[in-house]
Amino acid sequence: MNDTQKSTVLALAILLAIFLQVFFVFADQADTPGRVATEFAKAYYRLDPSMKAFLCSEVKEEAETDPVDELLYTAAEEARQRGFEPSYMRSTLLHVETHTTYTDDDTAVVRLTGAYKRLIHPVFTWVARIFFLGETYHLDRTFHVTREDGQWKICETALPPPAV
Repeated sequence: MNDTQKSTVLALAILLAIFLQVFFVFADQADTPGRVATEFAKAYYRLDPSMKAFLCSEVKEEAETDPVDELLYTAAEEARQRGFEPSYMRSTLLHVETHTTYTDDDTAVVRLTGAYKRLIHPVFTWVARIFFLGETYHLDRTFHVTREDGQWKICETALPPPAV
């Protein structure tokens, strides 16, 4: 092989790698029940109000009070009773695995397994993960997911504060 052929092969290999990378990024963004349940669980354990975006309209309409606001208030009260700031109740998910069972084309049940750890400060969480500090809690949670307007949404009416 001469230098021109080597350069051509190298350029084609690089272009193929770039194309595959772009393809995998878009494939990873696909709206699936497992991805939606995972993103909701991350927001739920971080006590992030953005979890509202993942709830189906049925949950929002039927509840007397906003379930997310009620969850955040309950978690903040529990933290205050323990003598801590509300951020004490936040957690981060680790090693999350999903198993999706489709009941029909528009509904599914997603089981999340893994672990979660208290998230006091991102740096402390990172250090605790490296040195195996802090308690790790087992995660085994099931979510009912429904397709609504072409997007998968979580349809859970009871949102108790995560146990930490």
